[in-house]
Amino acid sequence: MLITVLFWGLAFIKLPPVIAAVAPGQLVRLYGVSADDKTLQTLLQHRAILLGIVGAGCAVAAHVELFRWPALWAAAISMVSFLVLCAVQGQFKGPLRKIAIMDAIGIPILISLFIILPS
Repeated sequence: MLITVLFWGLAFIKLPPVIAAVAPGQLVRLYGVSADDKTLQTLLQHRAILLGIVGAGCAVAAHVELFRWPALWAAAISMVSFLVLCAVQGQFKGPLRKIAIMDAIGIPILISLFIILPS
């Protein structure tokens, strides 16, 4: 039961940005950048789709054991790499702060799953 709840926690962190894939106007709210540049808009929508895949994988992993390790690694790589990039670029105080906070909230969930998930 705990593993299911933890994977759903990761899914709830990773799924909301999917909105940007179908509603590009949300890019300003999510990332603090203008969607006027079509190249940037396309890249951010693609990012939203990839995050949606990770989130969907976590949702499936909540119920299907076979998906658990791949989904956990995908979520860990996604979250940790974003936090590292924010640190390197000094983006914790800018418009990406909310996303960094959500990913940081997910770190204890990741650690818990890495500890309790059977190999």
